Amino acid sequence: MKLSKTLIRLIKTMMGKRAFFYFGFILSMAIFGGLFQIISSFLIRDLFTMAENKSSEGLAFLLVTNLLEGAIVMVIQVFSTVIYNHEAKRAVAKIIELVYMKSVKLPMQYYETHHTGDFMSKLMYDANRTGDVFGSRLRRVITPVLMVVVYLIPMFYLCPQLTAGLLAVNFISLVVNTFMVKPMKRVSAKMSQMNKGMTQNLTNILQGIEMIKIFAVKDIILQQYNDSNQQCAQTEKKQNWYSALLTALNNAFNLLCSLVFLGLGVYYIGEGVVDLGSLTALYMLYGIFSWHFLQIGRYVPELVNCLVNTERVFEFLDVEEEPNTYVEHGKEQSVNERTDQRAYVSMEHITFGYPTSDKKVLSDFSLSVEKGMSVAITGHSGRGKSTLAKLLLGFYPTEMGKIYIDGISLEKMGLHKLRELIAYVPQDPYLYNVSIAENISYGRAGTTMEEIVNAAKVANAHDFILKQSQGYDTLTGERGANLSGGEKQRIAIARAILKNAPILLLDEATSALDNESEYLVQEAIQSLMKDRTTIMIAHRPSTIATADMQVAM
Repeated sequence: MKLSKTLIRLIKTMMGKRAFFYFGFILSMAIFGGLFQIISSFLIRDLFTMAENKSSEGLAFLLVTNLLEGAIVMVIQVFSTVIYNHEAKRAVAKIIELVYMKSVKLPMQYYETHHTGDFMSKLMYDANRTGDVFGSRLRRVITPVLMVVVYLIPMFYLCPQLTAGLLAVNFISLVVNTFMVKPMKRVSAKMSQMNKGMTQNLTNILQGIEMIKIFAVKDIILQQYNDSNQQCAQTEKKQNWYSALLTALNNAFNLLCSLVFLGLGVYYIGEGVVDLGSLTALYMLYGIFSWHFLQIGRYVPELVNCLVNTERVFEFLDVEEEPNTYVEHGKEQSVNERTDQRAYVSMEHITFGYPTSDKKVLSDFSLSVEKGMSVAITGHSGRGKSTLAKLLLGFYPTEMGKIYIDGISLEKMGLHKLRELIAYVPQDPYLYNVSIAENISYGRAGTTMEEIVNAAKVANAHDFILKQSQGYDTLTGERGANLSGGEKQRIAIARAILKNAPILLLDEATSALDNESEYLVQEAIQSLMKDRTTIMIAHRPSTIATADMQVAM
């Protein structure tokens, strides 16, 4: 995507109709900031003229008038700056919000095929750099451009010949800066990729610290991280060289402009084209004009660097979201076309393979479970048991065959509605680093404390929760690090009880527990299974024995 299109899309996405306010106040700050300097320069010109004429007539009026004009300009500029900052911060907050919202709307395939570090890079680095476009980078480019135009008007008024000569030299500087944009964009894109790799390596270290210590591979992992760090440093060094070269070229052009000004200024005074007062005012204006012109060359590459990150953000935002319903292929099927009309959960001739592999995990698989019954799914690892759970939860559409819930195919049922019907307890339940009560409450929105406690009692979790330092307000730690496996599992069961869904899906919920924990969890599961249609993926005989039927895969 071209950077100009990226910038236009960013403005439309982040600002919409409010772009008028954003750019309006940038214009206001530039114009009134320029007017303040213009008023000062013309005051100097008039004072020089009075000194040349040896007259002070009207001096008091001149000073008071300029003071009032300056005060008005400063007040307007202050208000413009405050409102601009408000609009800029609103835009920054919106881009970060969009990225966070998008991160929970993607299909499961995206999460399983992208590294956690990639998400972290987009959320923490790319989104913030995109926010910088509105926070300062865009303003730093627009403001100097506007200031250059504002100062050119009085400069041409004071001495058009000298101003034209200076403008020609500055135009050459602008062309040079434009040629530097492409190589700096390439380096910035490479830096963005390097940053993603660094974040991924750091995530690997933090998430795999236990394995790193157990297998004593610290040196290998750190070497990998250091290699990435060195590559990033080399790329950053190249970026710094480009920036240094650009700064040196701009300073050279600034020196050239100063020599042109002095040479032509002395010549035009001798020719009577301009007087000393006007030349002095012009020198003041040109000093500010030249500074702003240099800022264009300095800040355009910075804006380009941020827009490279913006392209990555838009690539992320353009990823197709998980649909509300999976579109059916071929002839629509009615409810009456089900093979087993009695089944509450029915899987008929299912064939499925993951998009990243040619291997079929399930081939012509069928299963029927009547309402209120329980079934244990058994089999060796790799036979597709967990894949079965993912299909039932709507994480992937089937390639062939149909899945029905109470007579409605998953393709026609909304995924939100489907997941409302299922309470899921995995082998390793995820707990957020919040209180135990809050973790349980995620089972159903708007729940009361009394309902949370009742669910915990049914799940055999109430007693151990009360023994915690702060009871139900105790923080569970990252991924439930402050709790044992059995305790985490019982909190997950309490969450499922609170959801009160008609279908219960257990994915090896007791396989990693010791005998004592298994007994307590199994007792909680029995309470949870009551009056529910239950599908258990299981290995342990004690779990399989509780099922009404068994299906081997």
